[in-house]
Amino acid sequence: MANNNEENDNDENVGIDTPGAPKESQDKSGEEKKKAPNYTEPEDYELCRAWVQVSEDPAVGTNQEGSTFWQRVWTVYREAVPSPKRPVASLKKRWSNNLQPAINKFRGIVHQVEGLNESGASVEDQLNRALRLYTQDQETHFKHLRCYNLLVKSPKWNSYCRDSNQKETGKKKRARSPSSEAPQSQLASTLAPSDPVSDFEGTGSTPSMLERPIGKKKAKMINQLAAKDQTWKDEVSAAHKQIALESKRLNDIFAHDSTSIDRISGNGTTASELAIMTTDLKGLDDEQKEYFKLKRASILQPSVMNRLQ
Repeated sequence: MANNNEENDNDENVGIDTPGAPKESQDKSGEEKKKAPNYTEPEDYELCRAWVQVSEDPAVGTNQEGSTFWQRVWTVYREAVPSPKRPVASLKKRWSNNLQPAINKFRGIVHQVEGLNESGASVEDQLNRALRLYTQDQETHFKHLRCYNLLVKSPKWNSYCRDSNQKETGKKKRARSPSSEAPQSQLASTLAPSDPVSDFEGTGSTPSMLERPIGKKKAKMINQLAAKDQTWKDEVSAAHKQIALESKRLNDIFAHDSTSIDRISGNGTTASELAIMTTDLKGLDDEQKEYFKLKRASILQPSVMNRLQ
């Protein structure tokens, strides 16, 4: 299923200073608010770098009040990228709606590929396969490889992802089985005193309990609890079927990918080479630019030699 968040790169926030800027500059009447330009790859990288720096600061951490945390992220980001001006809300939205979901999704696919433990597969092979699987699964290329390489080395970010995934899993479980244990326990305690089978087998119930008819309200409650219990079981069964279908879909993708590795490798158009050739060099230092130039030259060299021959 395609991730629409990553495709929506437009920054809907206007390009104004964050809180702290002179109020009159924000309240000028008659001025048309201008839409800020889309985020660039260097901006995304600096935003991720600022997030890591602030979250790993022992004096700050991620457990503080959200507004204070993002104000600090904005301060670090602004030092690295003074223009275009991005307000705090814009940085938070870019992180929450675009960067974090896409990079966390790619992280999960990388873990799946690593779990296959293919013989002879290098780290680069695993990364290339993860890039291809991401493209097939999300129907769009993964655009944040530099950000991923930065964040995946951060213990705070990995812990943040685990906590977020656990919370999301907990929400889904609660949505599928609300008060799942309560109906069962209530049902058992309600049925036990007046269950004819239990009484017959001598579980401690007295004959008077057998003879006492249950009221309409109690009968209605028993029926409701039984219905809830059956609904919960049906939902669990449906969830298991959905998990099986999703597992089959991913297995089909892996199988298709395995049969086409040789063809993709033969063409020399691996995902990593494509990422290198299309990386925006703006905002990189001289050493980084030189690295990408050398990598691009090594990629293009076989094509040049083939033409000369």
